[in-house]
Amino acid sequence: MGRFVGTLLAGFAVGTPAIPVGLSLSLPGPVALIAVLLGAACCVVFAVFAMERARARWQSWRGRRKSVAAQAVSVNTANGAAPCDATVGQTPPVHARLSGATGLRAPRVLDRYGVAGFGIVGPALFGTWGSALLGAALGIPRWPLICWLMIGITLWCTVLLVASDAVLAVLR
Repeated sequence: MGRFVGTLLAGFAVGTPAIPVGLSLSLPGPVALIAVLLGAACCVVFAVFAMERARARWQSWRGRRKSVAAQAVSVNTANGAAPCDATVGQTPPVHARLSGATGLRAPRVLDRYGVAGFGIVGPALFGTWGSALLGAALGIPRWPLICWLMIGITLWCTVLLVASDAVLAVLR
């Protein structure tokens, strides 16, 4: 039971790479796979919900900040000041900051491959935590993101399990 819990916690902490941890603790392959998948599922759900909450707070703060700035510009314009006086030294608008190649790359990749492509490739490229946080930050809907990430994590854990079993069979 302790080995299963240790593998589950490793699955929560590091995700897919925890398969060799389970195998090194002498768990059978399918049991190690189940433990890592349970840990990774907890990780994905926690990360997606936490990032959605953080994103909602950021958008709320951003909306309040923009409304205060818009009120300041309208007050200055009503008082006879030129509109450009109020905008000197301010950051450029969001659409201007995201118009560069870097700002458009992530949404473009997401549009091209969709949630399914992101969910399958994400755990291999960004890890479990990274793909869950990045997907939620990009605004992918919660349940499709969680489902596709779990499909991708299951795929990569199975690949890693087969590879680890083959390496251990050769070394024994």
